[in-house]
Amino acid sequence: MALSELDEQKYALIEQRLGEAESARTQIDWSLWTPRVIGALVFSLLLLGVVLAPYENLEPQRIVGLSLLVFSFVALYGVYLARFRPELFKERRKQMFFGSSVLLSCALMQSVTLVGAEQAPAALQSALSPAVIFGLLLLCGISYAVVFDQRFALDGLMLAALSMGLVLFSADEFMPVRLTVATAGALTAVLFTRNLRSRYKLAMVGVVGGAAAASIIVALTLLGAQDAWPANELNEPLRLVLWVAGALVIGAAVGVFSTFLLPVFERAFQITTDLRLIELLEGEHPLITLMQQRAPGTWQHTQNVANFTKRACEAIGANALLGEVGVKFHDLGKMVRPEFFTENEPESKLLHDRLSPMMSALIILSHVSDGVLMARKAKLPSVLEDFITGHHGTSIIKYFYFKAKEQAKDGERIEMDQFRYPGPKPQSKESAIAAIADQVEATARSRFAGGVSHPDDIRNMVHQAIIDKLLDGQFDECAITISEWKVVEDSLVKSLASMYHHRVKYPDDPDKDKRKAAIEAREKYRNELAKRRERILTQ
Repeated sequence: MALSELDEQKYALIEQRLGEAESARTQIDWSLWTPRVIGALVFSLLLLGVVLAPYENLEPQRIVGLSLLVFSFVALYGVYLARFRPELFKERRKQMFFGSSVLLSCALMQSVTLVGAEQAPAALQSALSPAVIFGLLLLCGISYAVVFDQRFALDGLMLAALSMGLVLFSADEFMPVRLTVATAGALTAVLFTRNLRSRYKLAMVGVVGGAAAASIIVALTLLGAQDAWPANELNEPLRLVLWVAGALVIGAAVGVFSTFLLPVFERAFQITTDLRLIELLEGEHPLITLMQQRAPGTWQHTQNVANFTKRACEAIGANALLGEVGVKFHDLGKMVRPEFFTENEPESKLLHDRLSPMMSALIILSHVSDGVLMARKAKLPSVLEDFITGHHGTSIIKYFYFKAKEQAKDGERIEMDQFRYPGPKPQSKESAIAAIADQVEATARSRFAGGVSHPDDIRNMVHQAIIDKLLDGQFDECAITISEWKVVEDSLVKSLASMYHHRVKYPDDPDKDKRKAAIEAREKYRNELAKRRERILTQ
């Protein structure tokens, strides 16, 4: 069956669009890759400089060989990111932290191999290098688990151990068994970094890593492998006890040291870790206390939205902690003029009626910029600004926009952009969910205050809110999918239903009318008796 001319044009248009989509997927984003490639080259040269120290015996074959190893190591890390963690390519600060930690660890290890072991006391010469290796790897593992996540910490720790092995190999002091023992102890510590709720628990994680390394040392000693460390050095019980105690002490010391060092990393690289978010969530931040005093309605609204956002983020696997903390601070700006917001002052409409729609809109719009200024002055993590600016994005204050159009004189033009929030739009899944949760909580509070008349009312309201935001393009700059929005919708419906559930009307007491009639008859009898006594006394 021959195709019509219209069908051919449709197929041609489809092929063109498919080709454009395929070209967009395969096209290299040089704005993203150029700084990454330059950073990888700089890192490779710096690592090569560390490996070649002390710059003696620089024969061409040695330089070329070590260069190949270094560039292979960097290429391996790049392939790992591209294949398994592509989202980390955009985390420039975190990549700088990882590269700096590897370079610093390799430099310290090279310094020990060059001068440290020779100048150390005789009793510590054999233990200095293994102790430094274990301490550095343990510190790297704990830091990666806090800054990145547990999965990357395991992979990043293996890469850090590989880089240290490269340094030891270049210094002719490659110790595979000692490096393996130190890596195993650090990996064990990383496995215990899950659900860290406070910094002091990092010390316990360090002790676990030290205990794991000590157990491996004891096991290898008991096996008694000839010509292999530690059997050939720890044949005396006292030396074995010292090594076991040393592993435990190093683990505890690194754990305690990391509690002081991690805040320095956070400030230096401007990284917001989960531990920092936990401190903001569980501590009584002065801004939260001030909100409770100046804008109690906004604070209660914030509590509900944070609850909704946390559950929805958990449902799609997003960072629930970030979503919850971000919402806690998203309406800081409402404290400046709390009386102009309905949740704080039910009669706020009377205040707005005295103002022009444009002036009212400016007051409402200003709570975003005021919130950003307050967050920066309080030195809150910059990641929280996405919640302050993104929970309204670039949407329009429709109420005052329509009111302005109604009051406009003949020929007067009302610009829509004057009633538009400055943005930017939500940049993350968490802030996008917070934007929807903020809207549906406010809508439900006004619409379902007297209860829900039909079970589908809540779902229809949430669904329409999501659709309106999508059609308005408010979620174009965050990587959240339609299937994830369906899960978010279900979560928000459940959360709202738990607050505004349909209440069953209790049946009336069937004996209520009988009791009422009996009470009335008794009162009537008492009244008649009182009148009879009064007549007898007056006769």
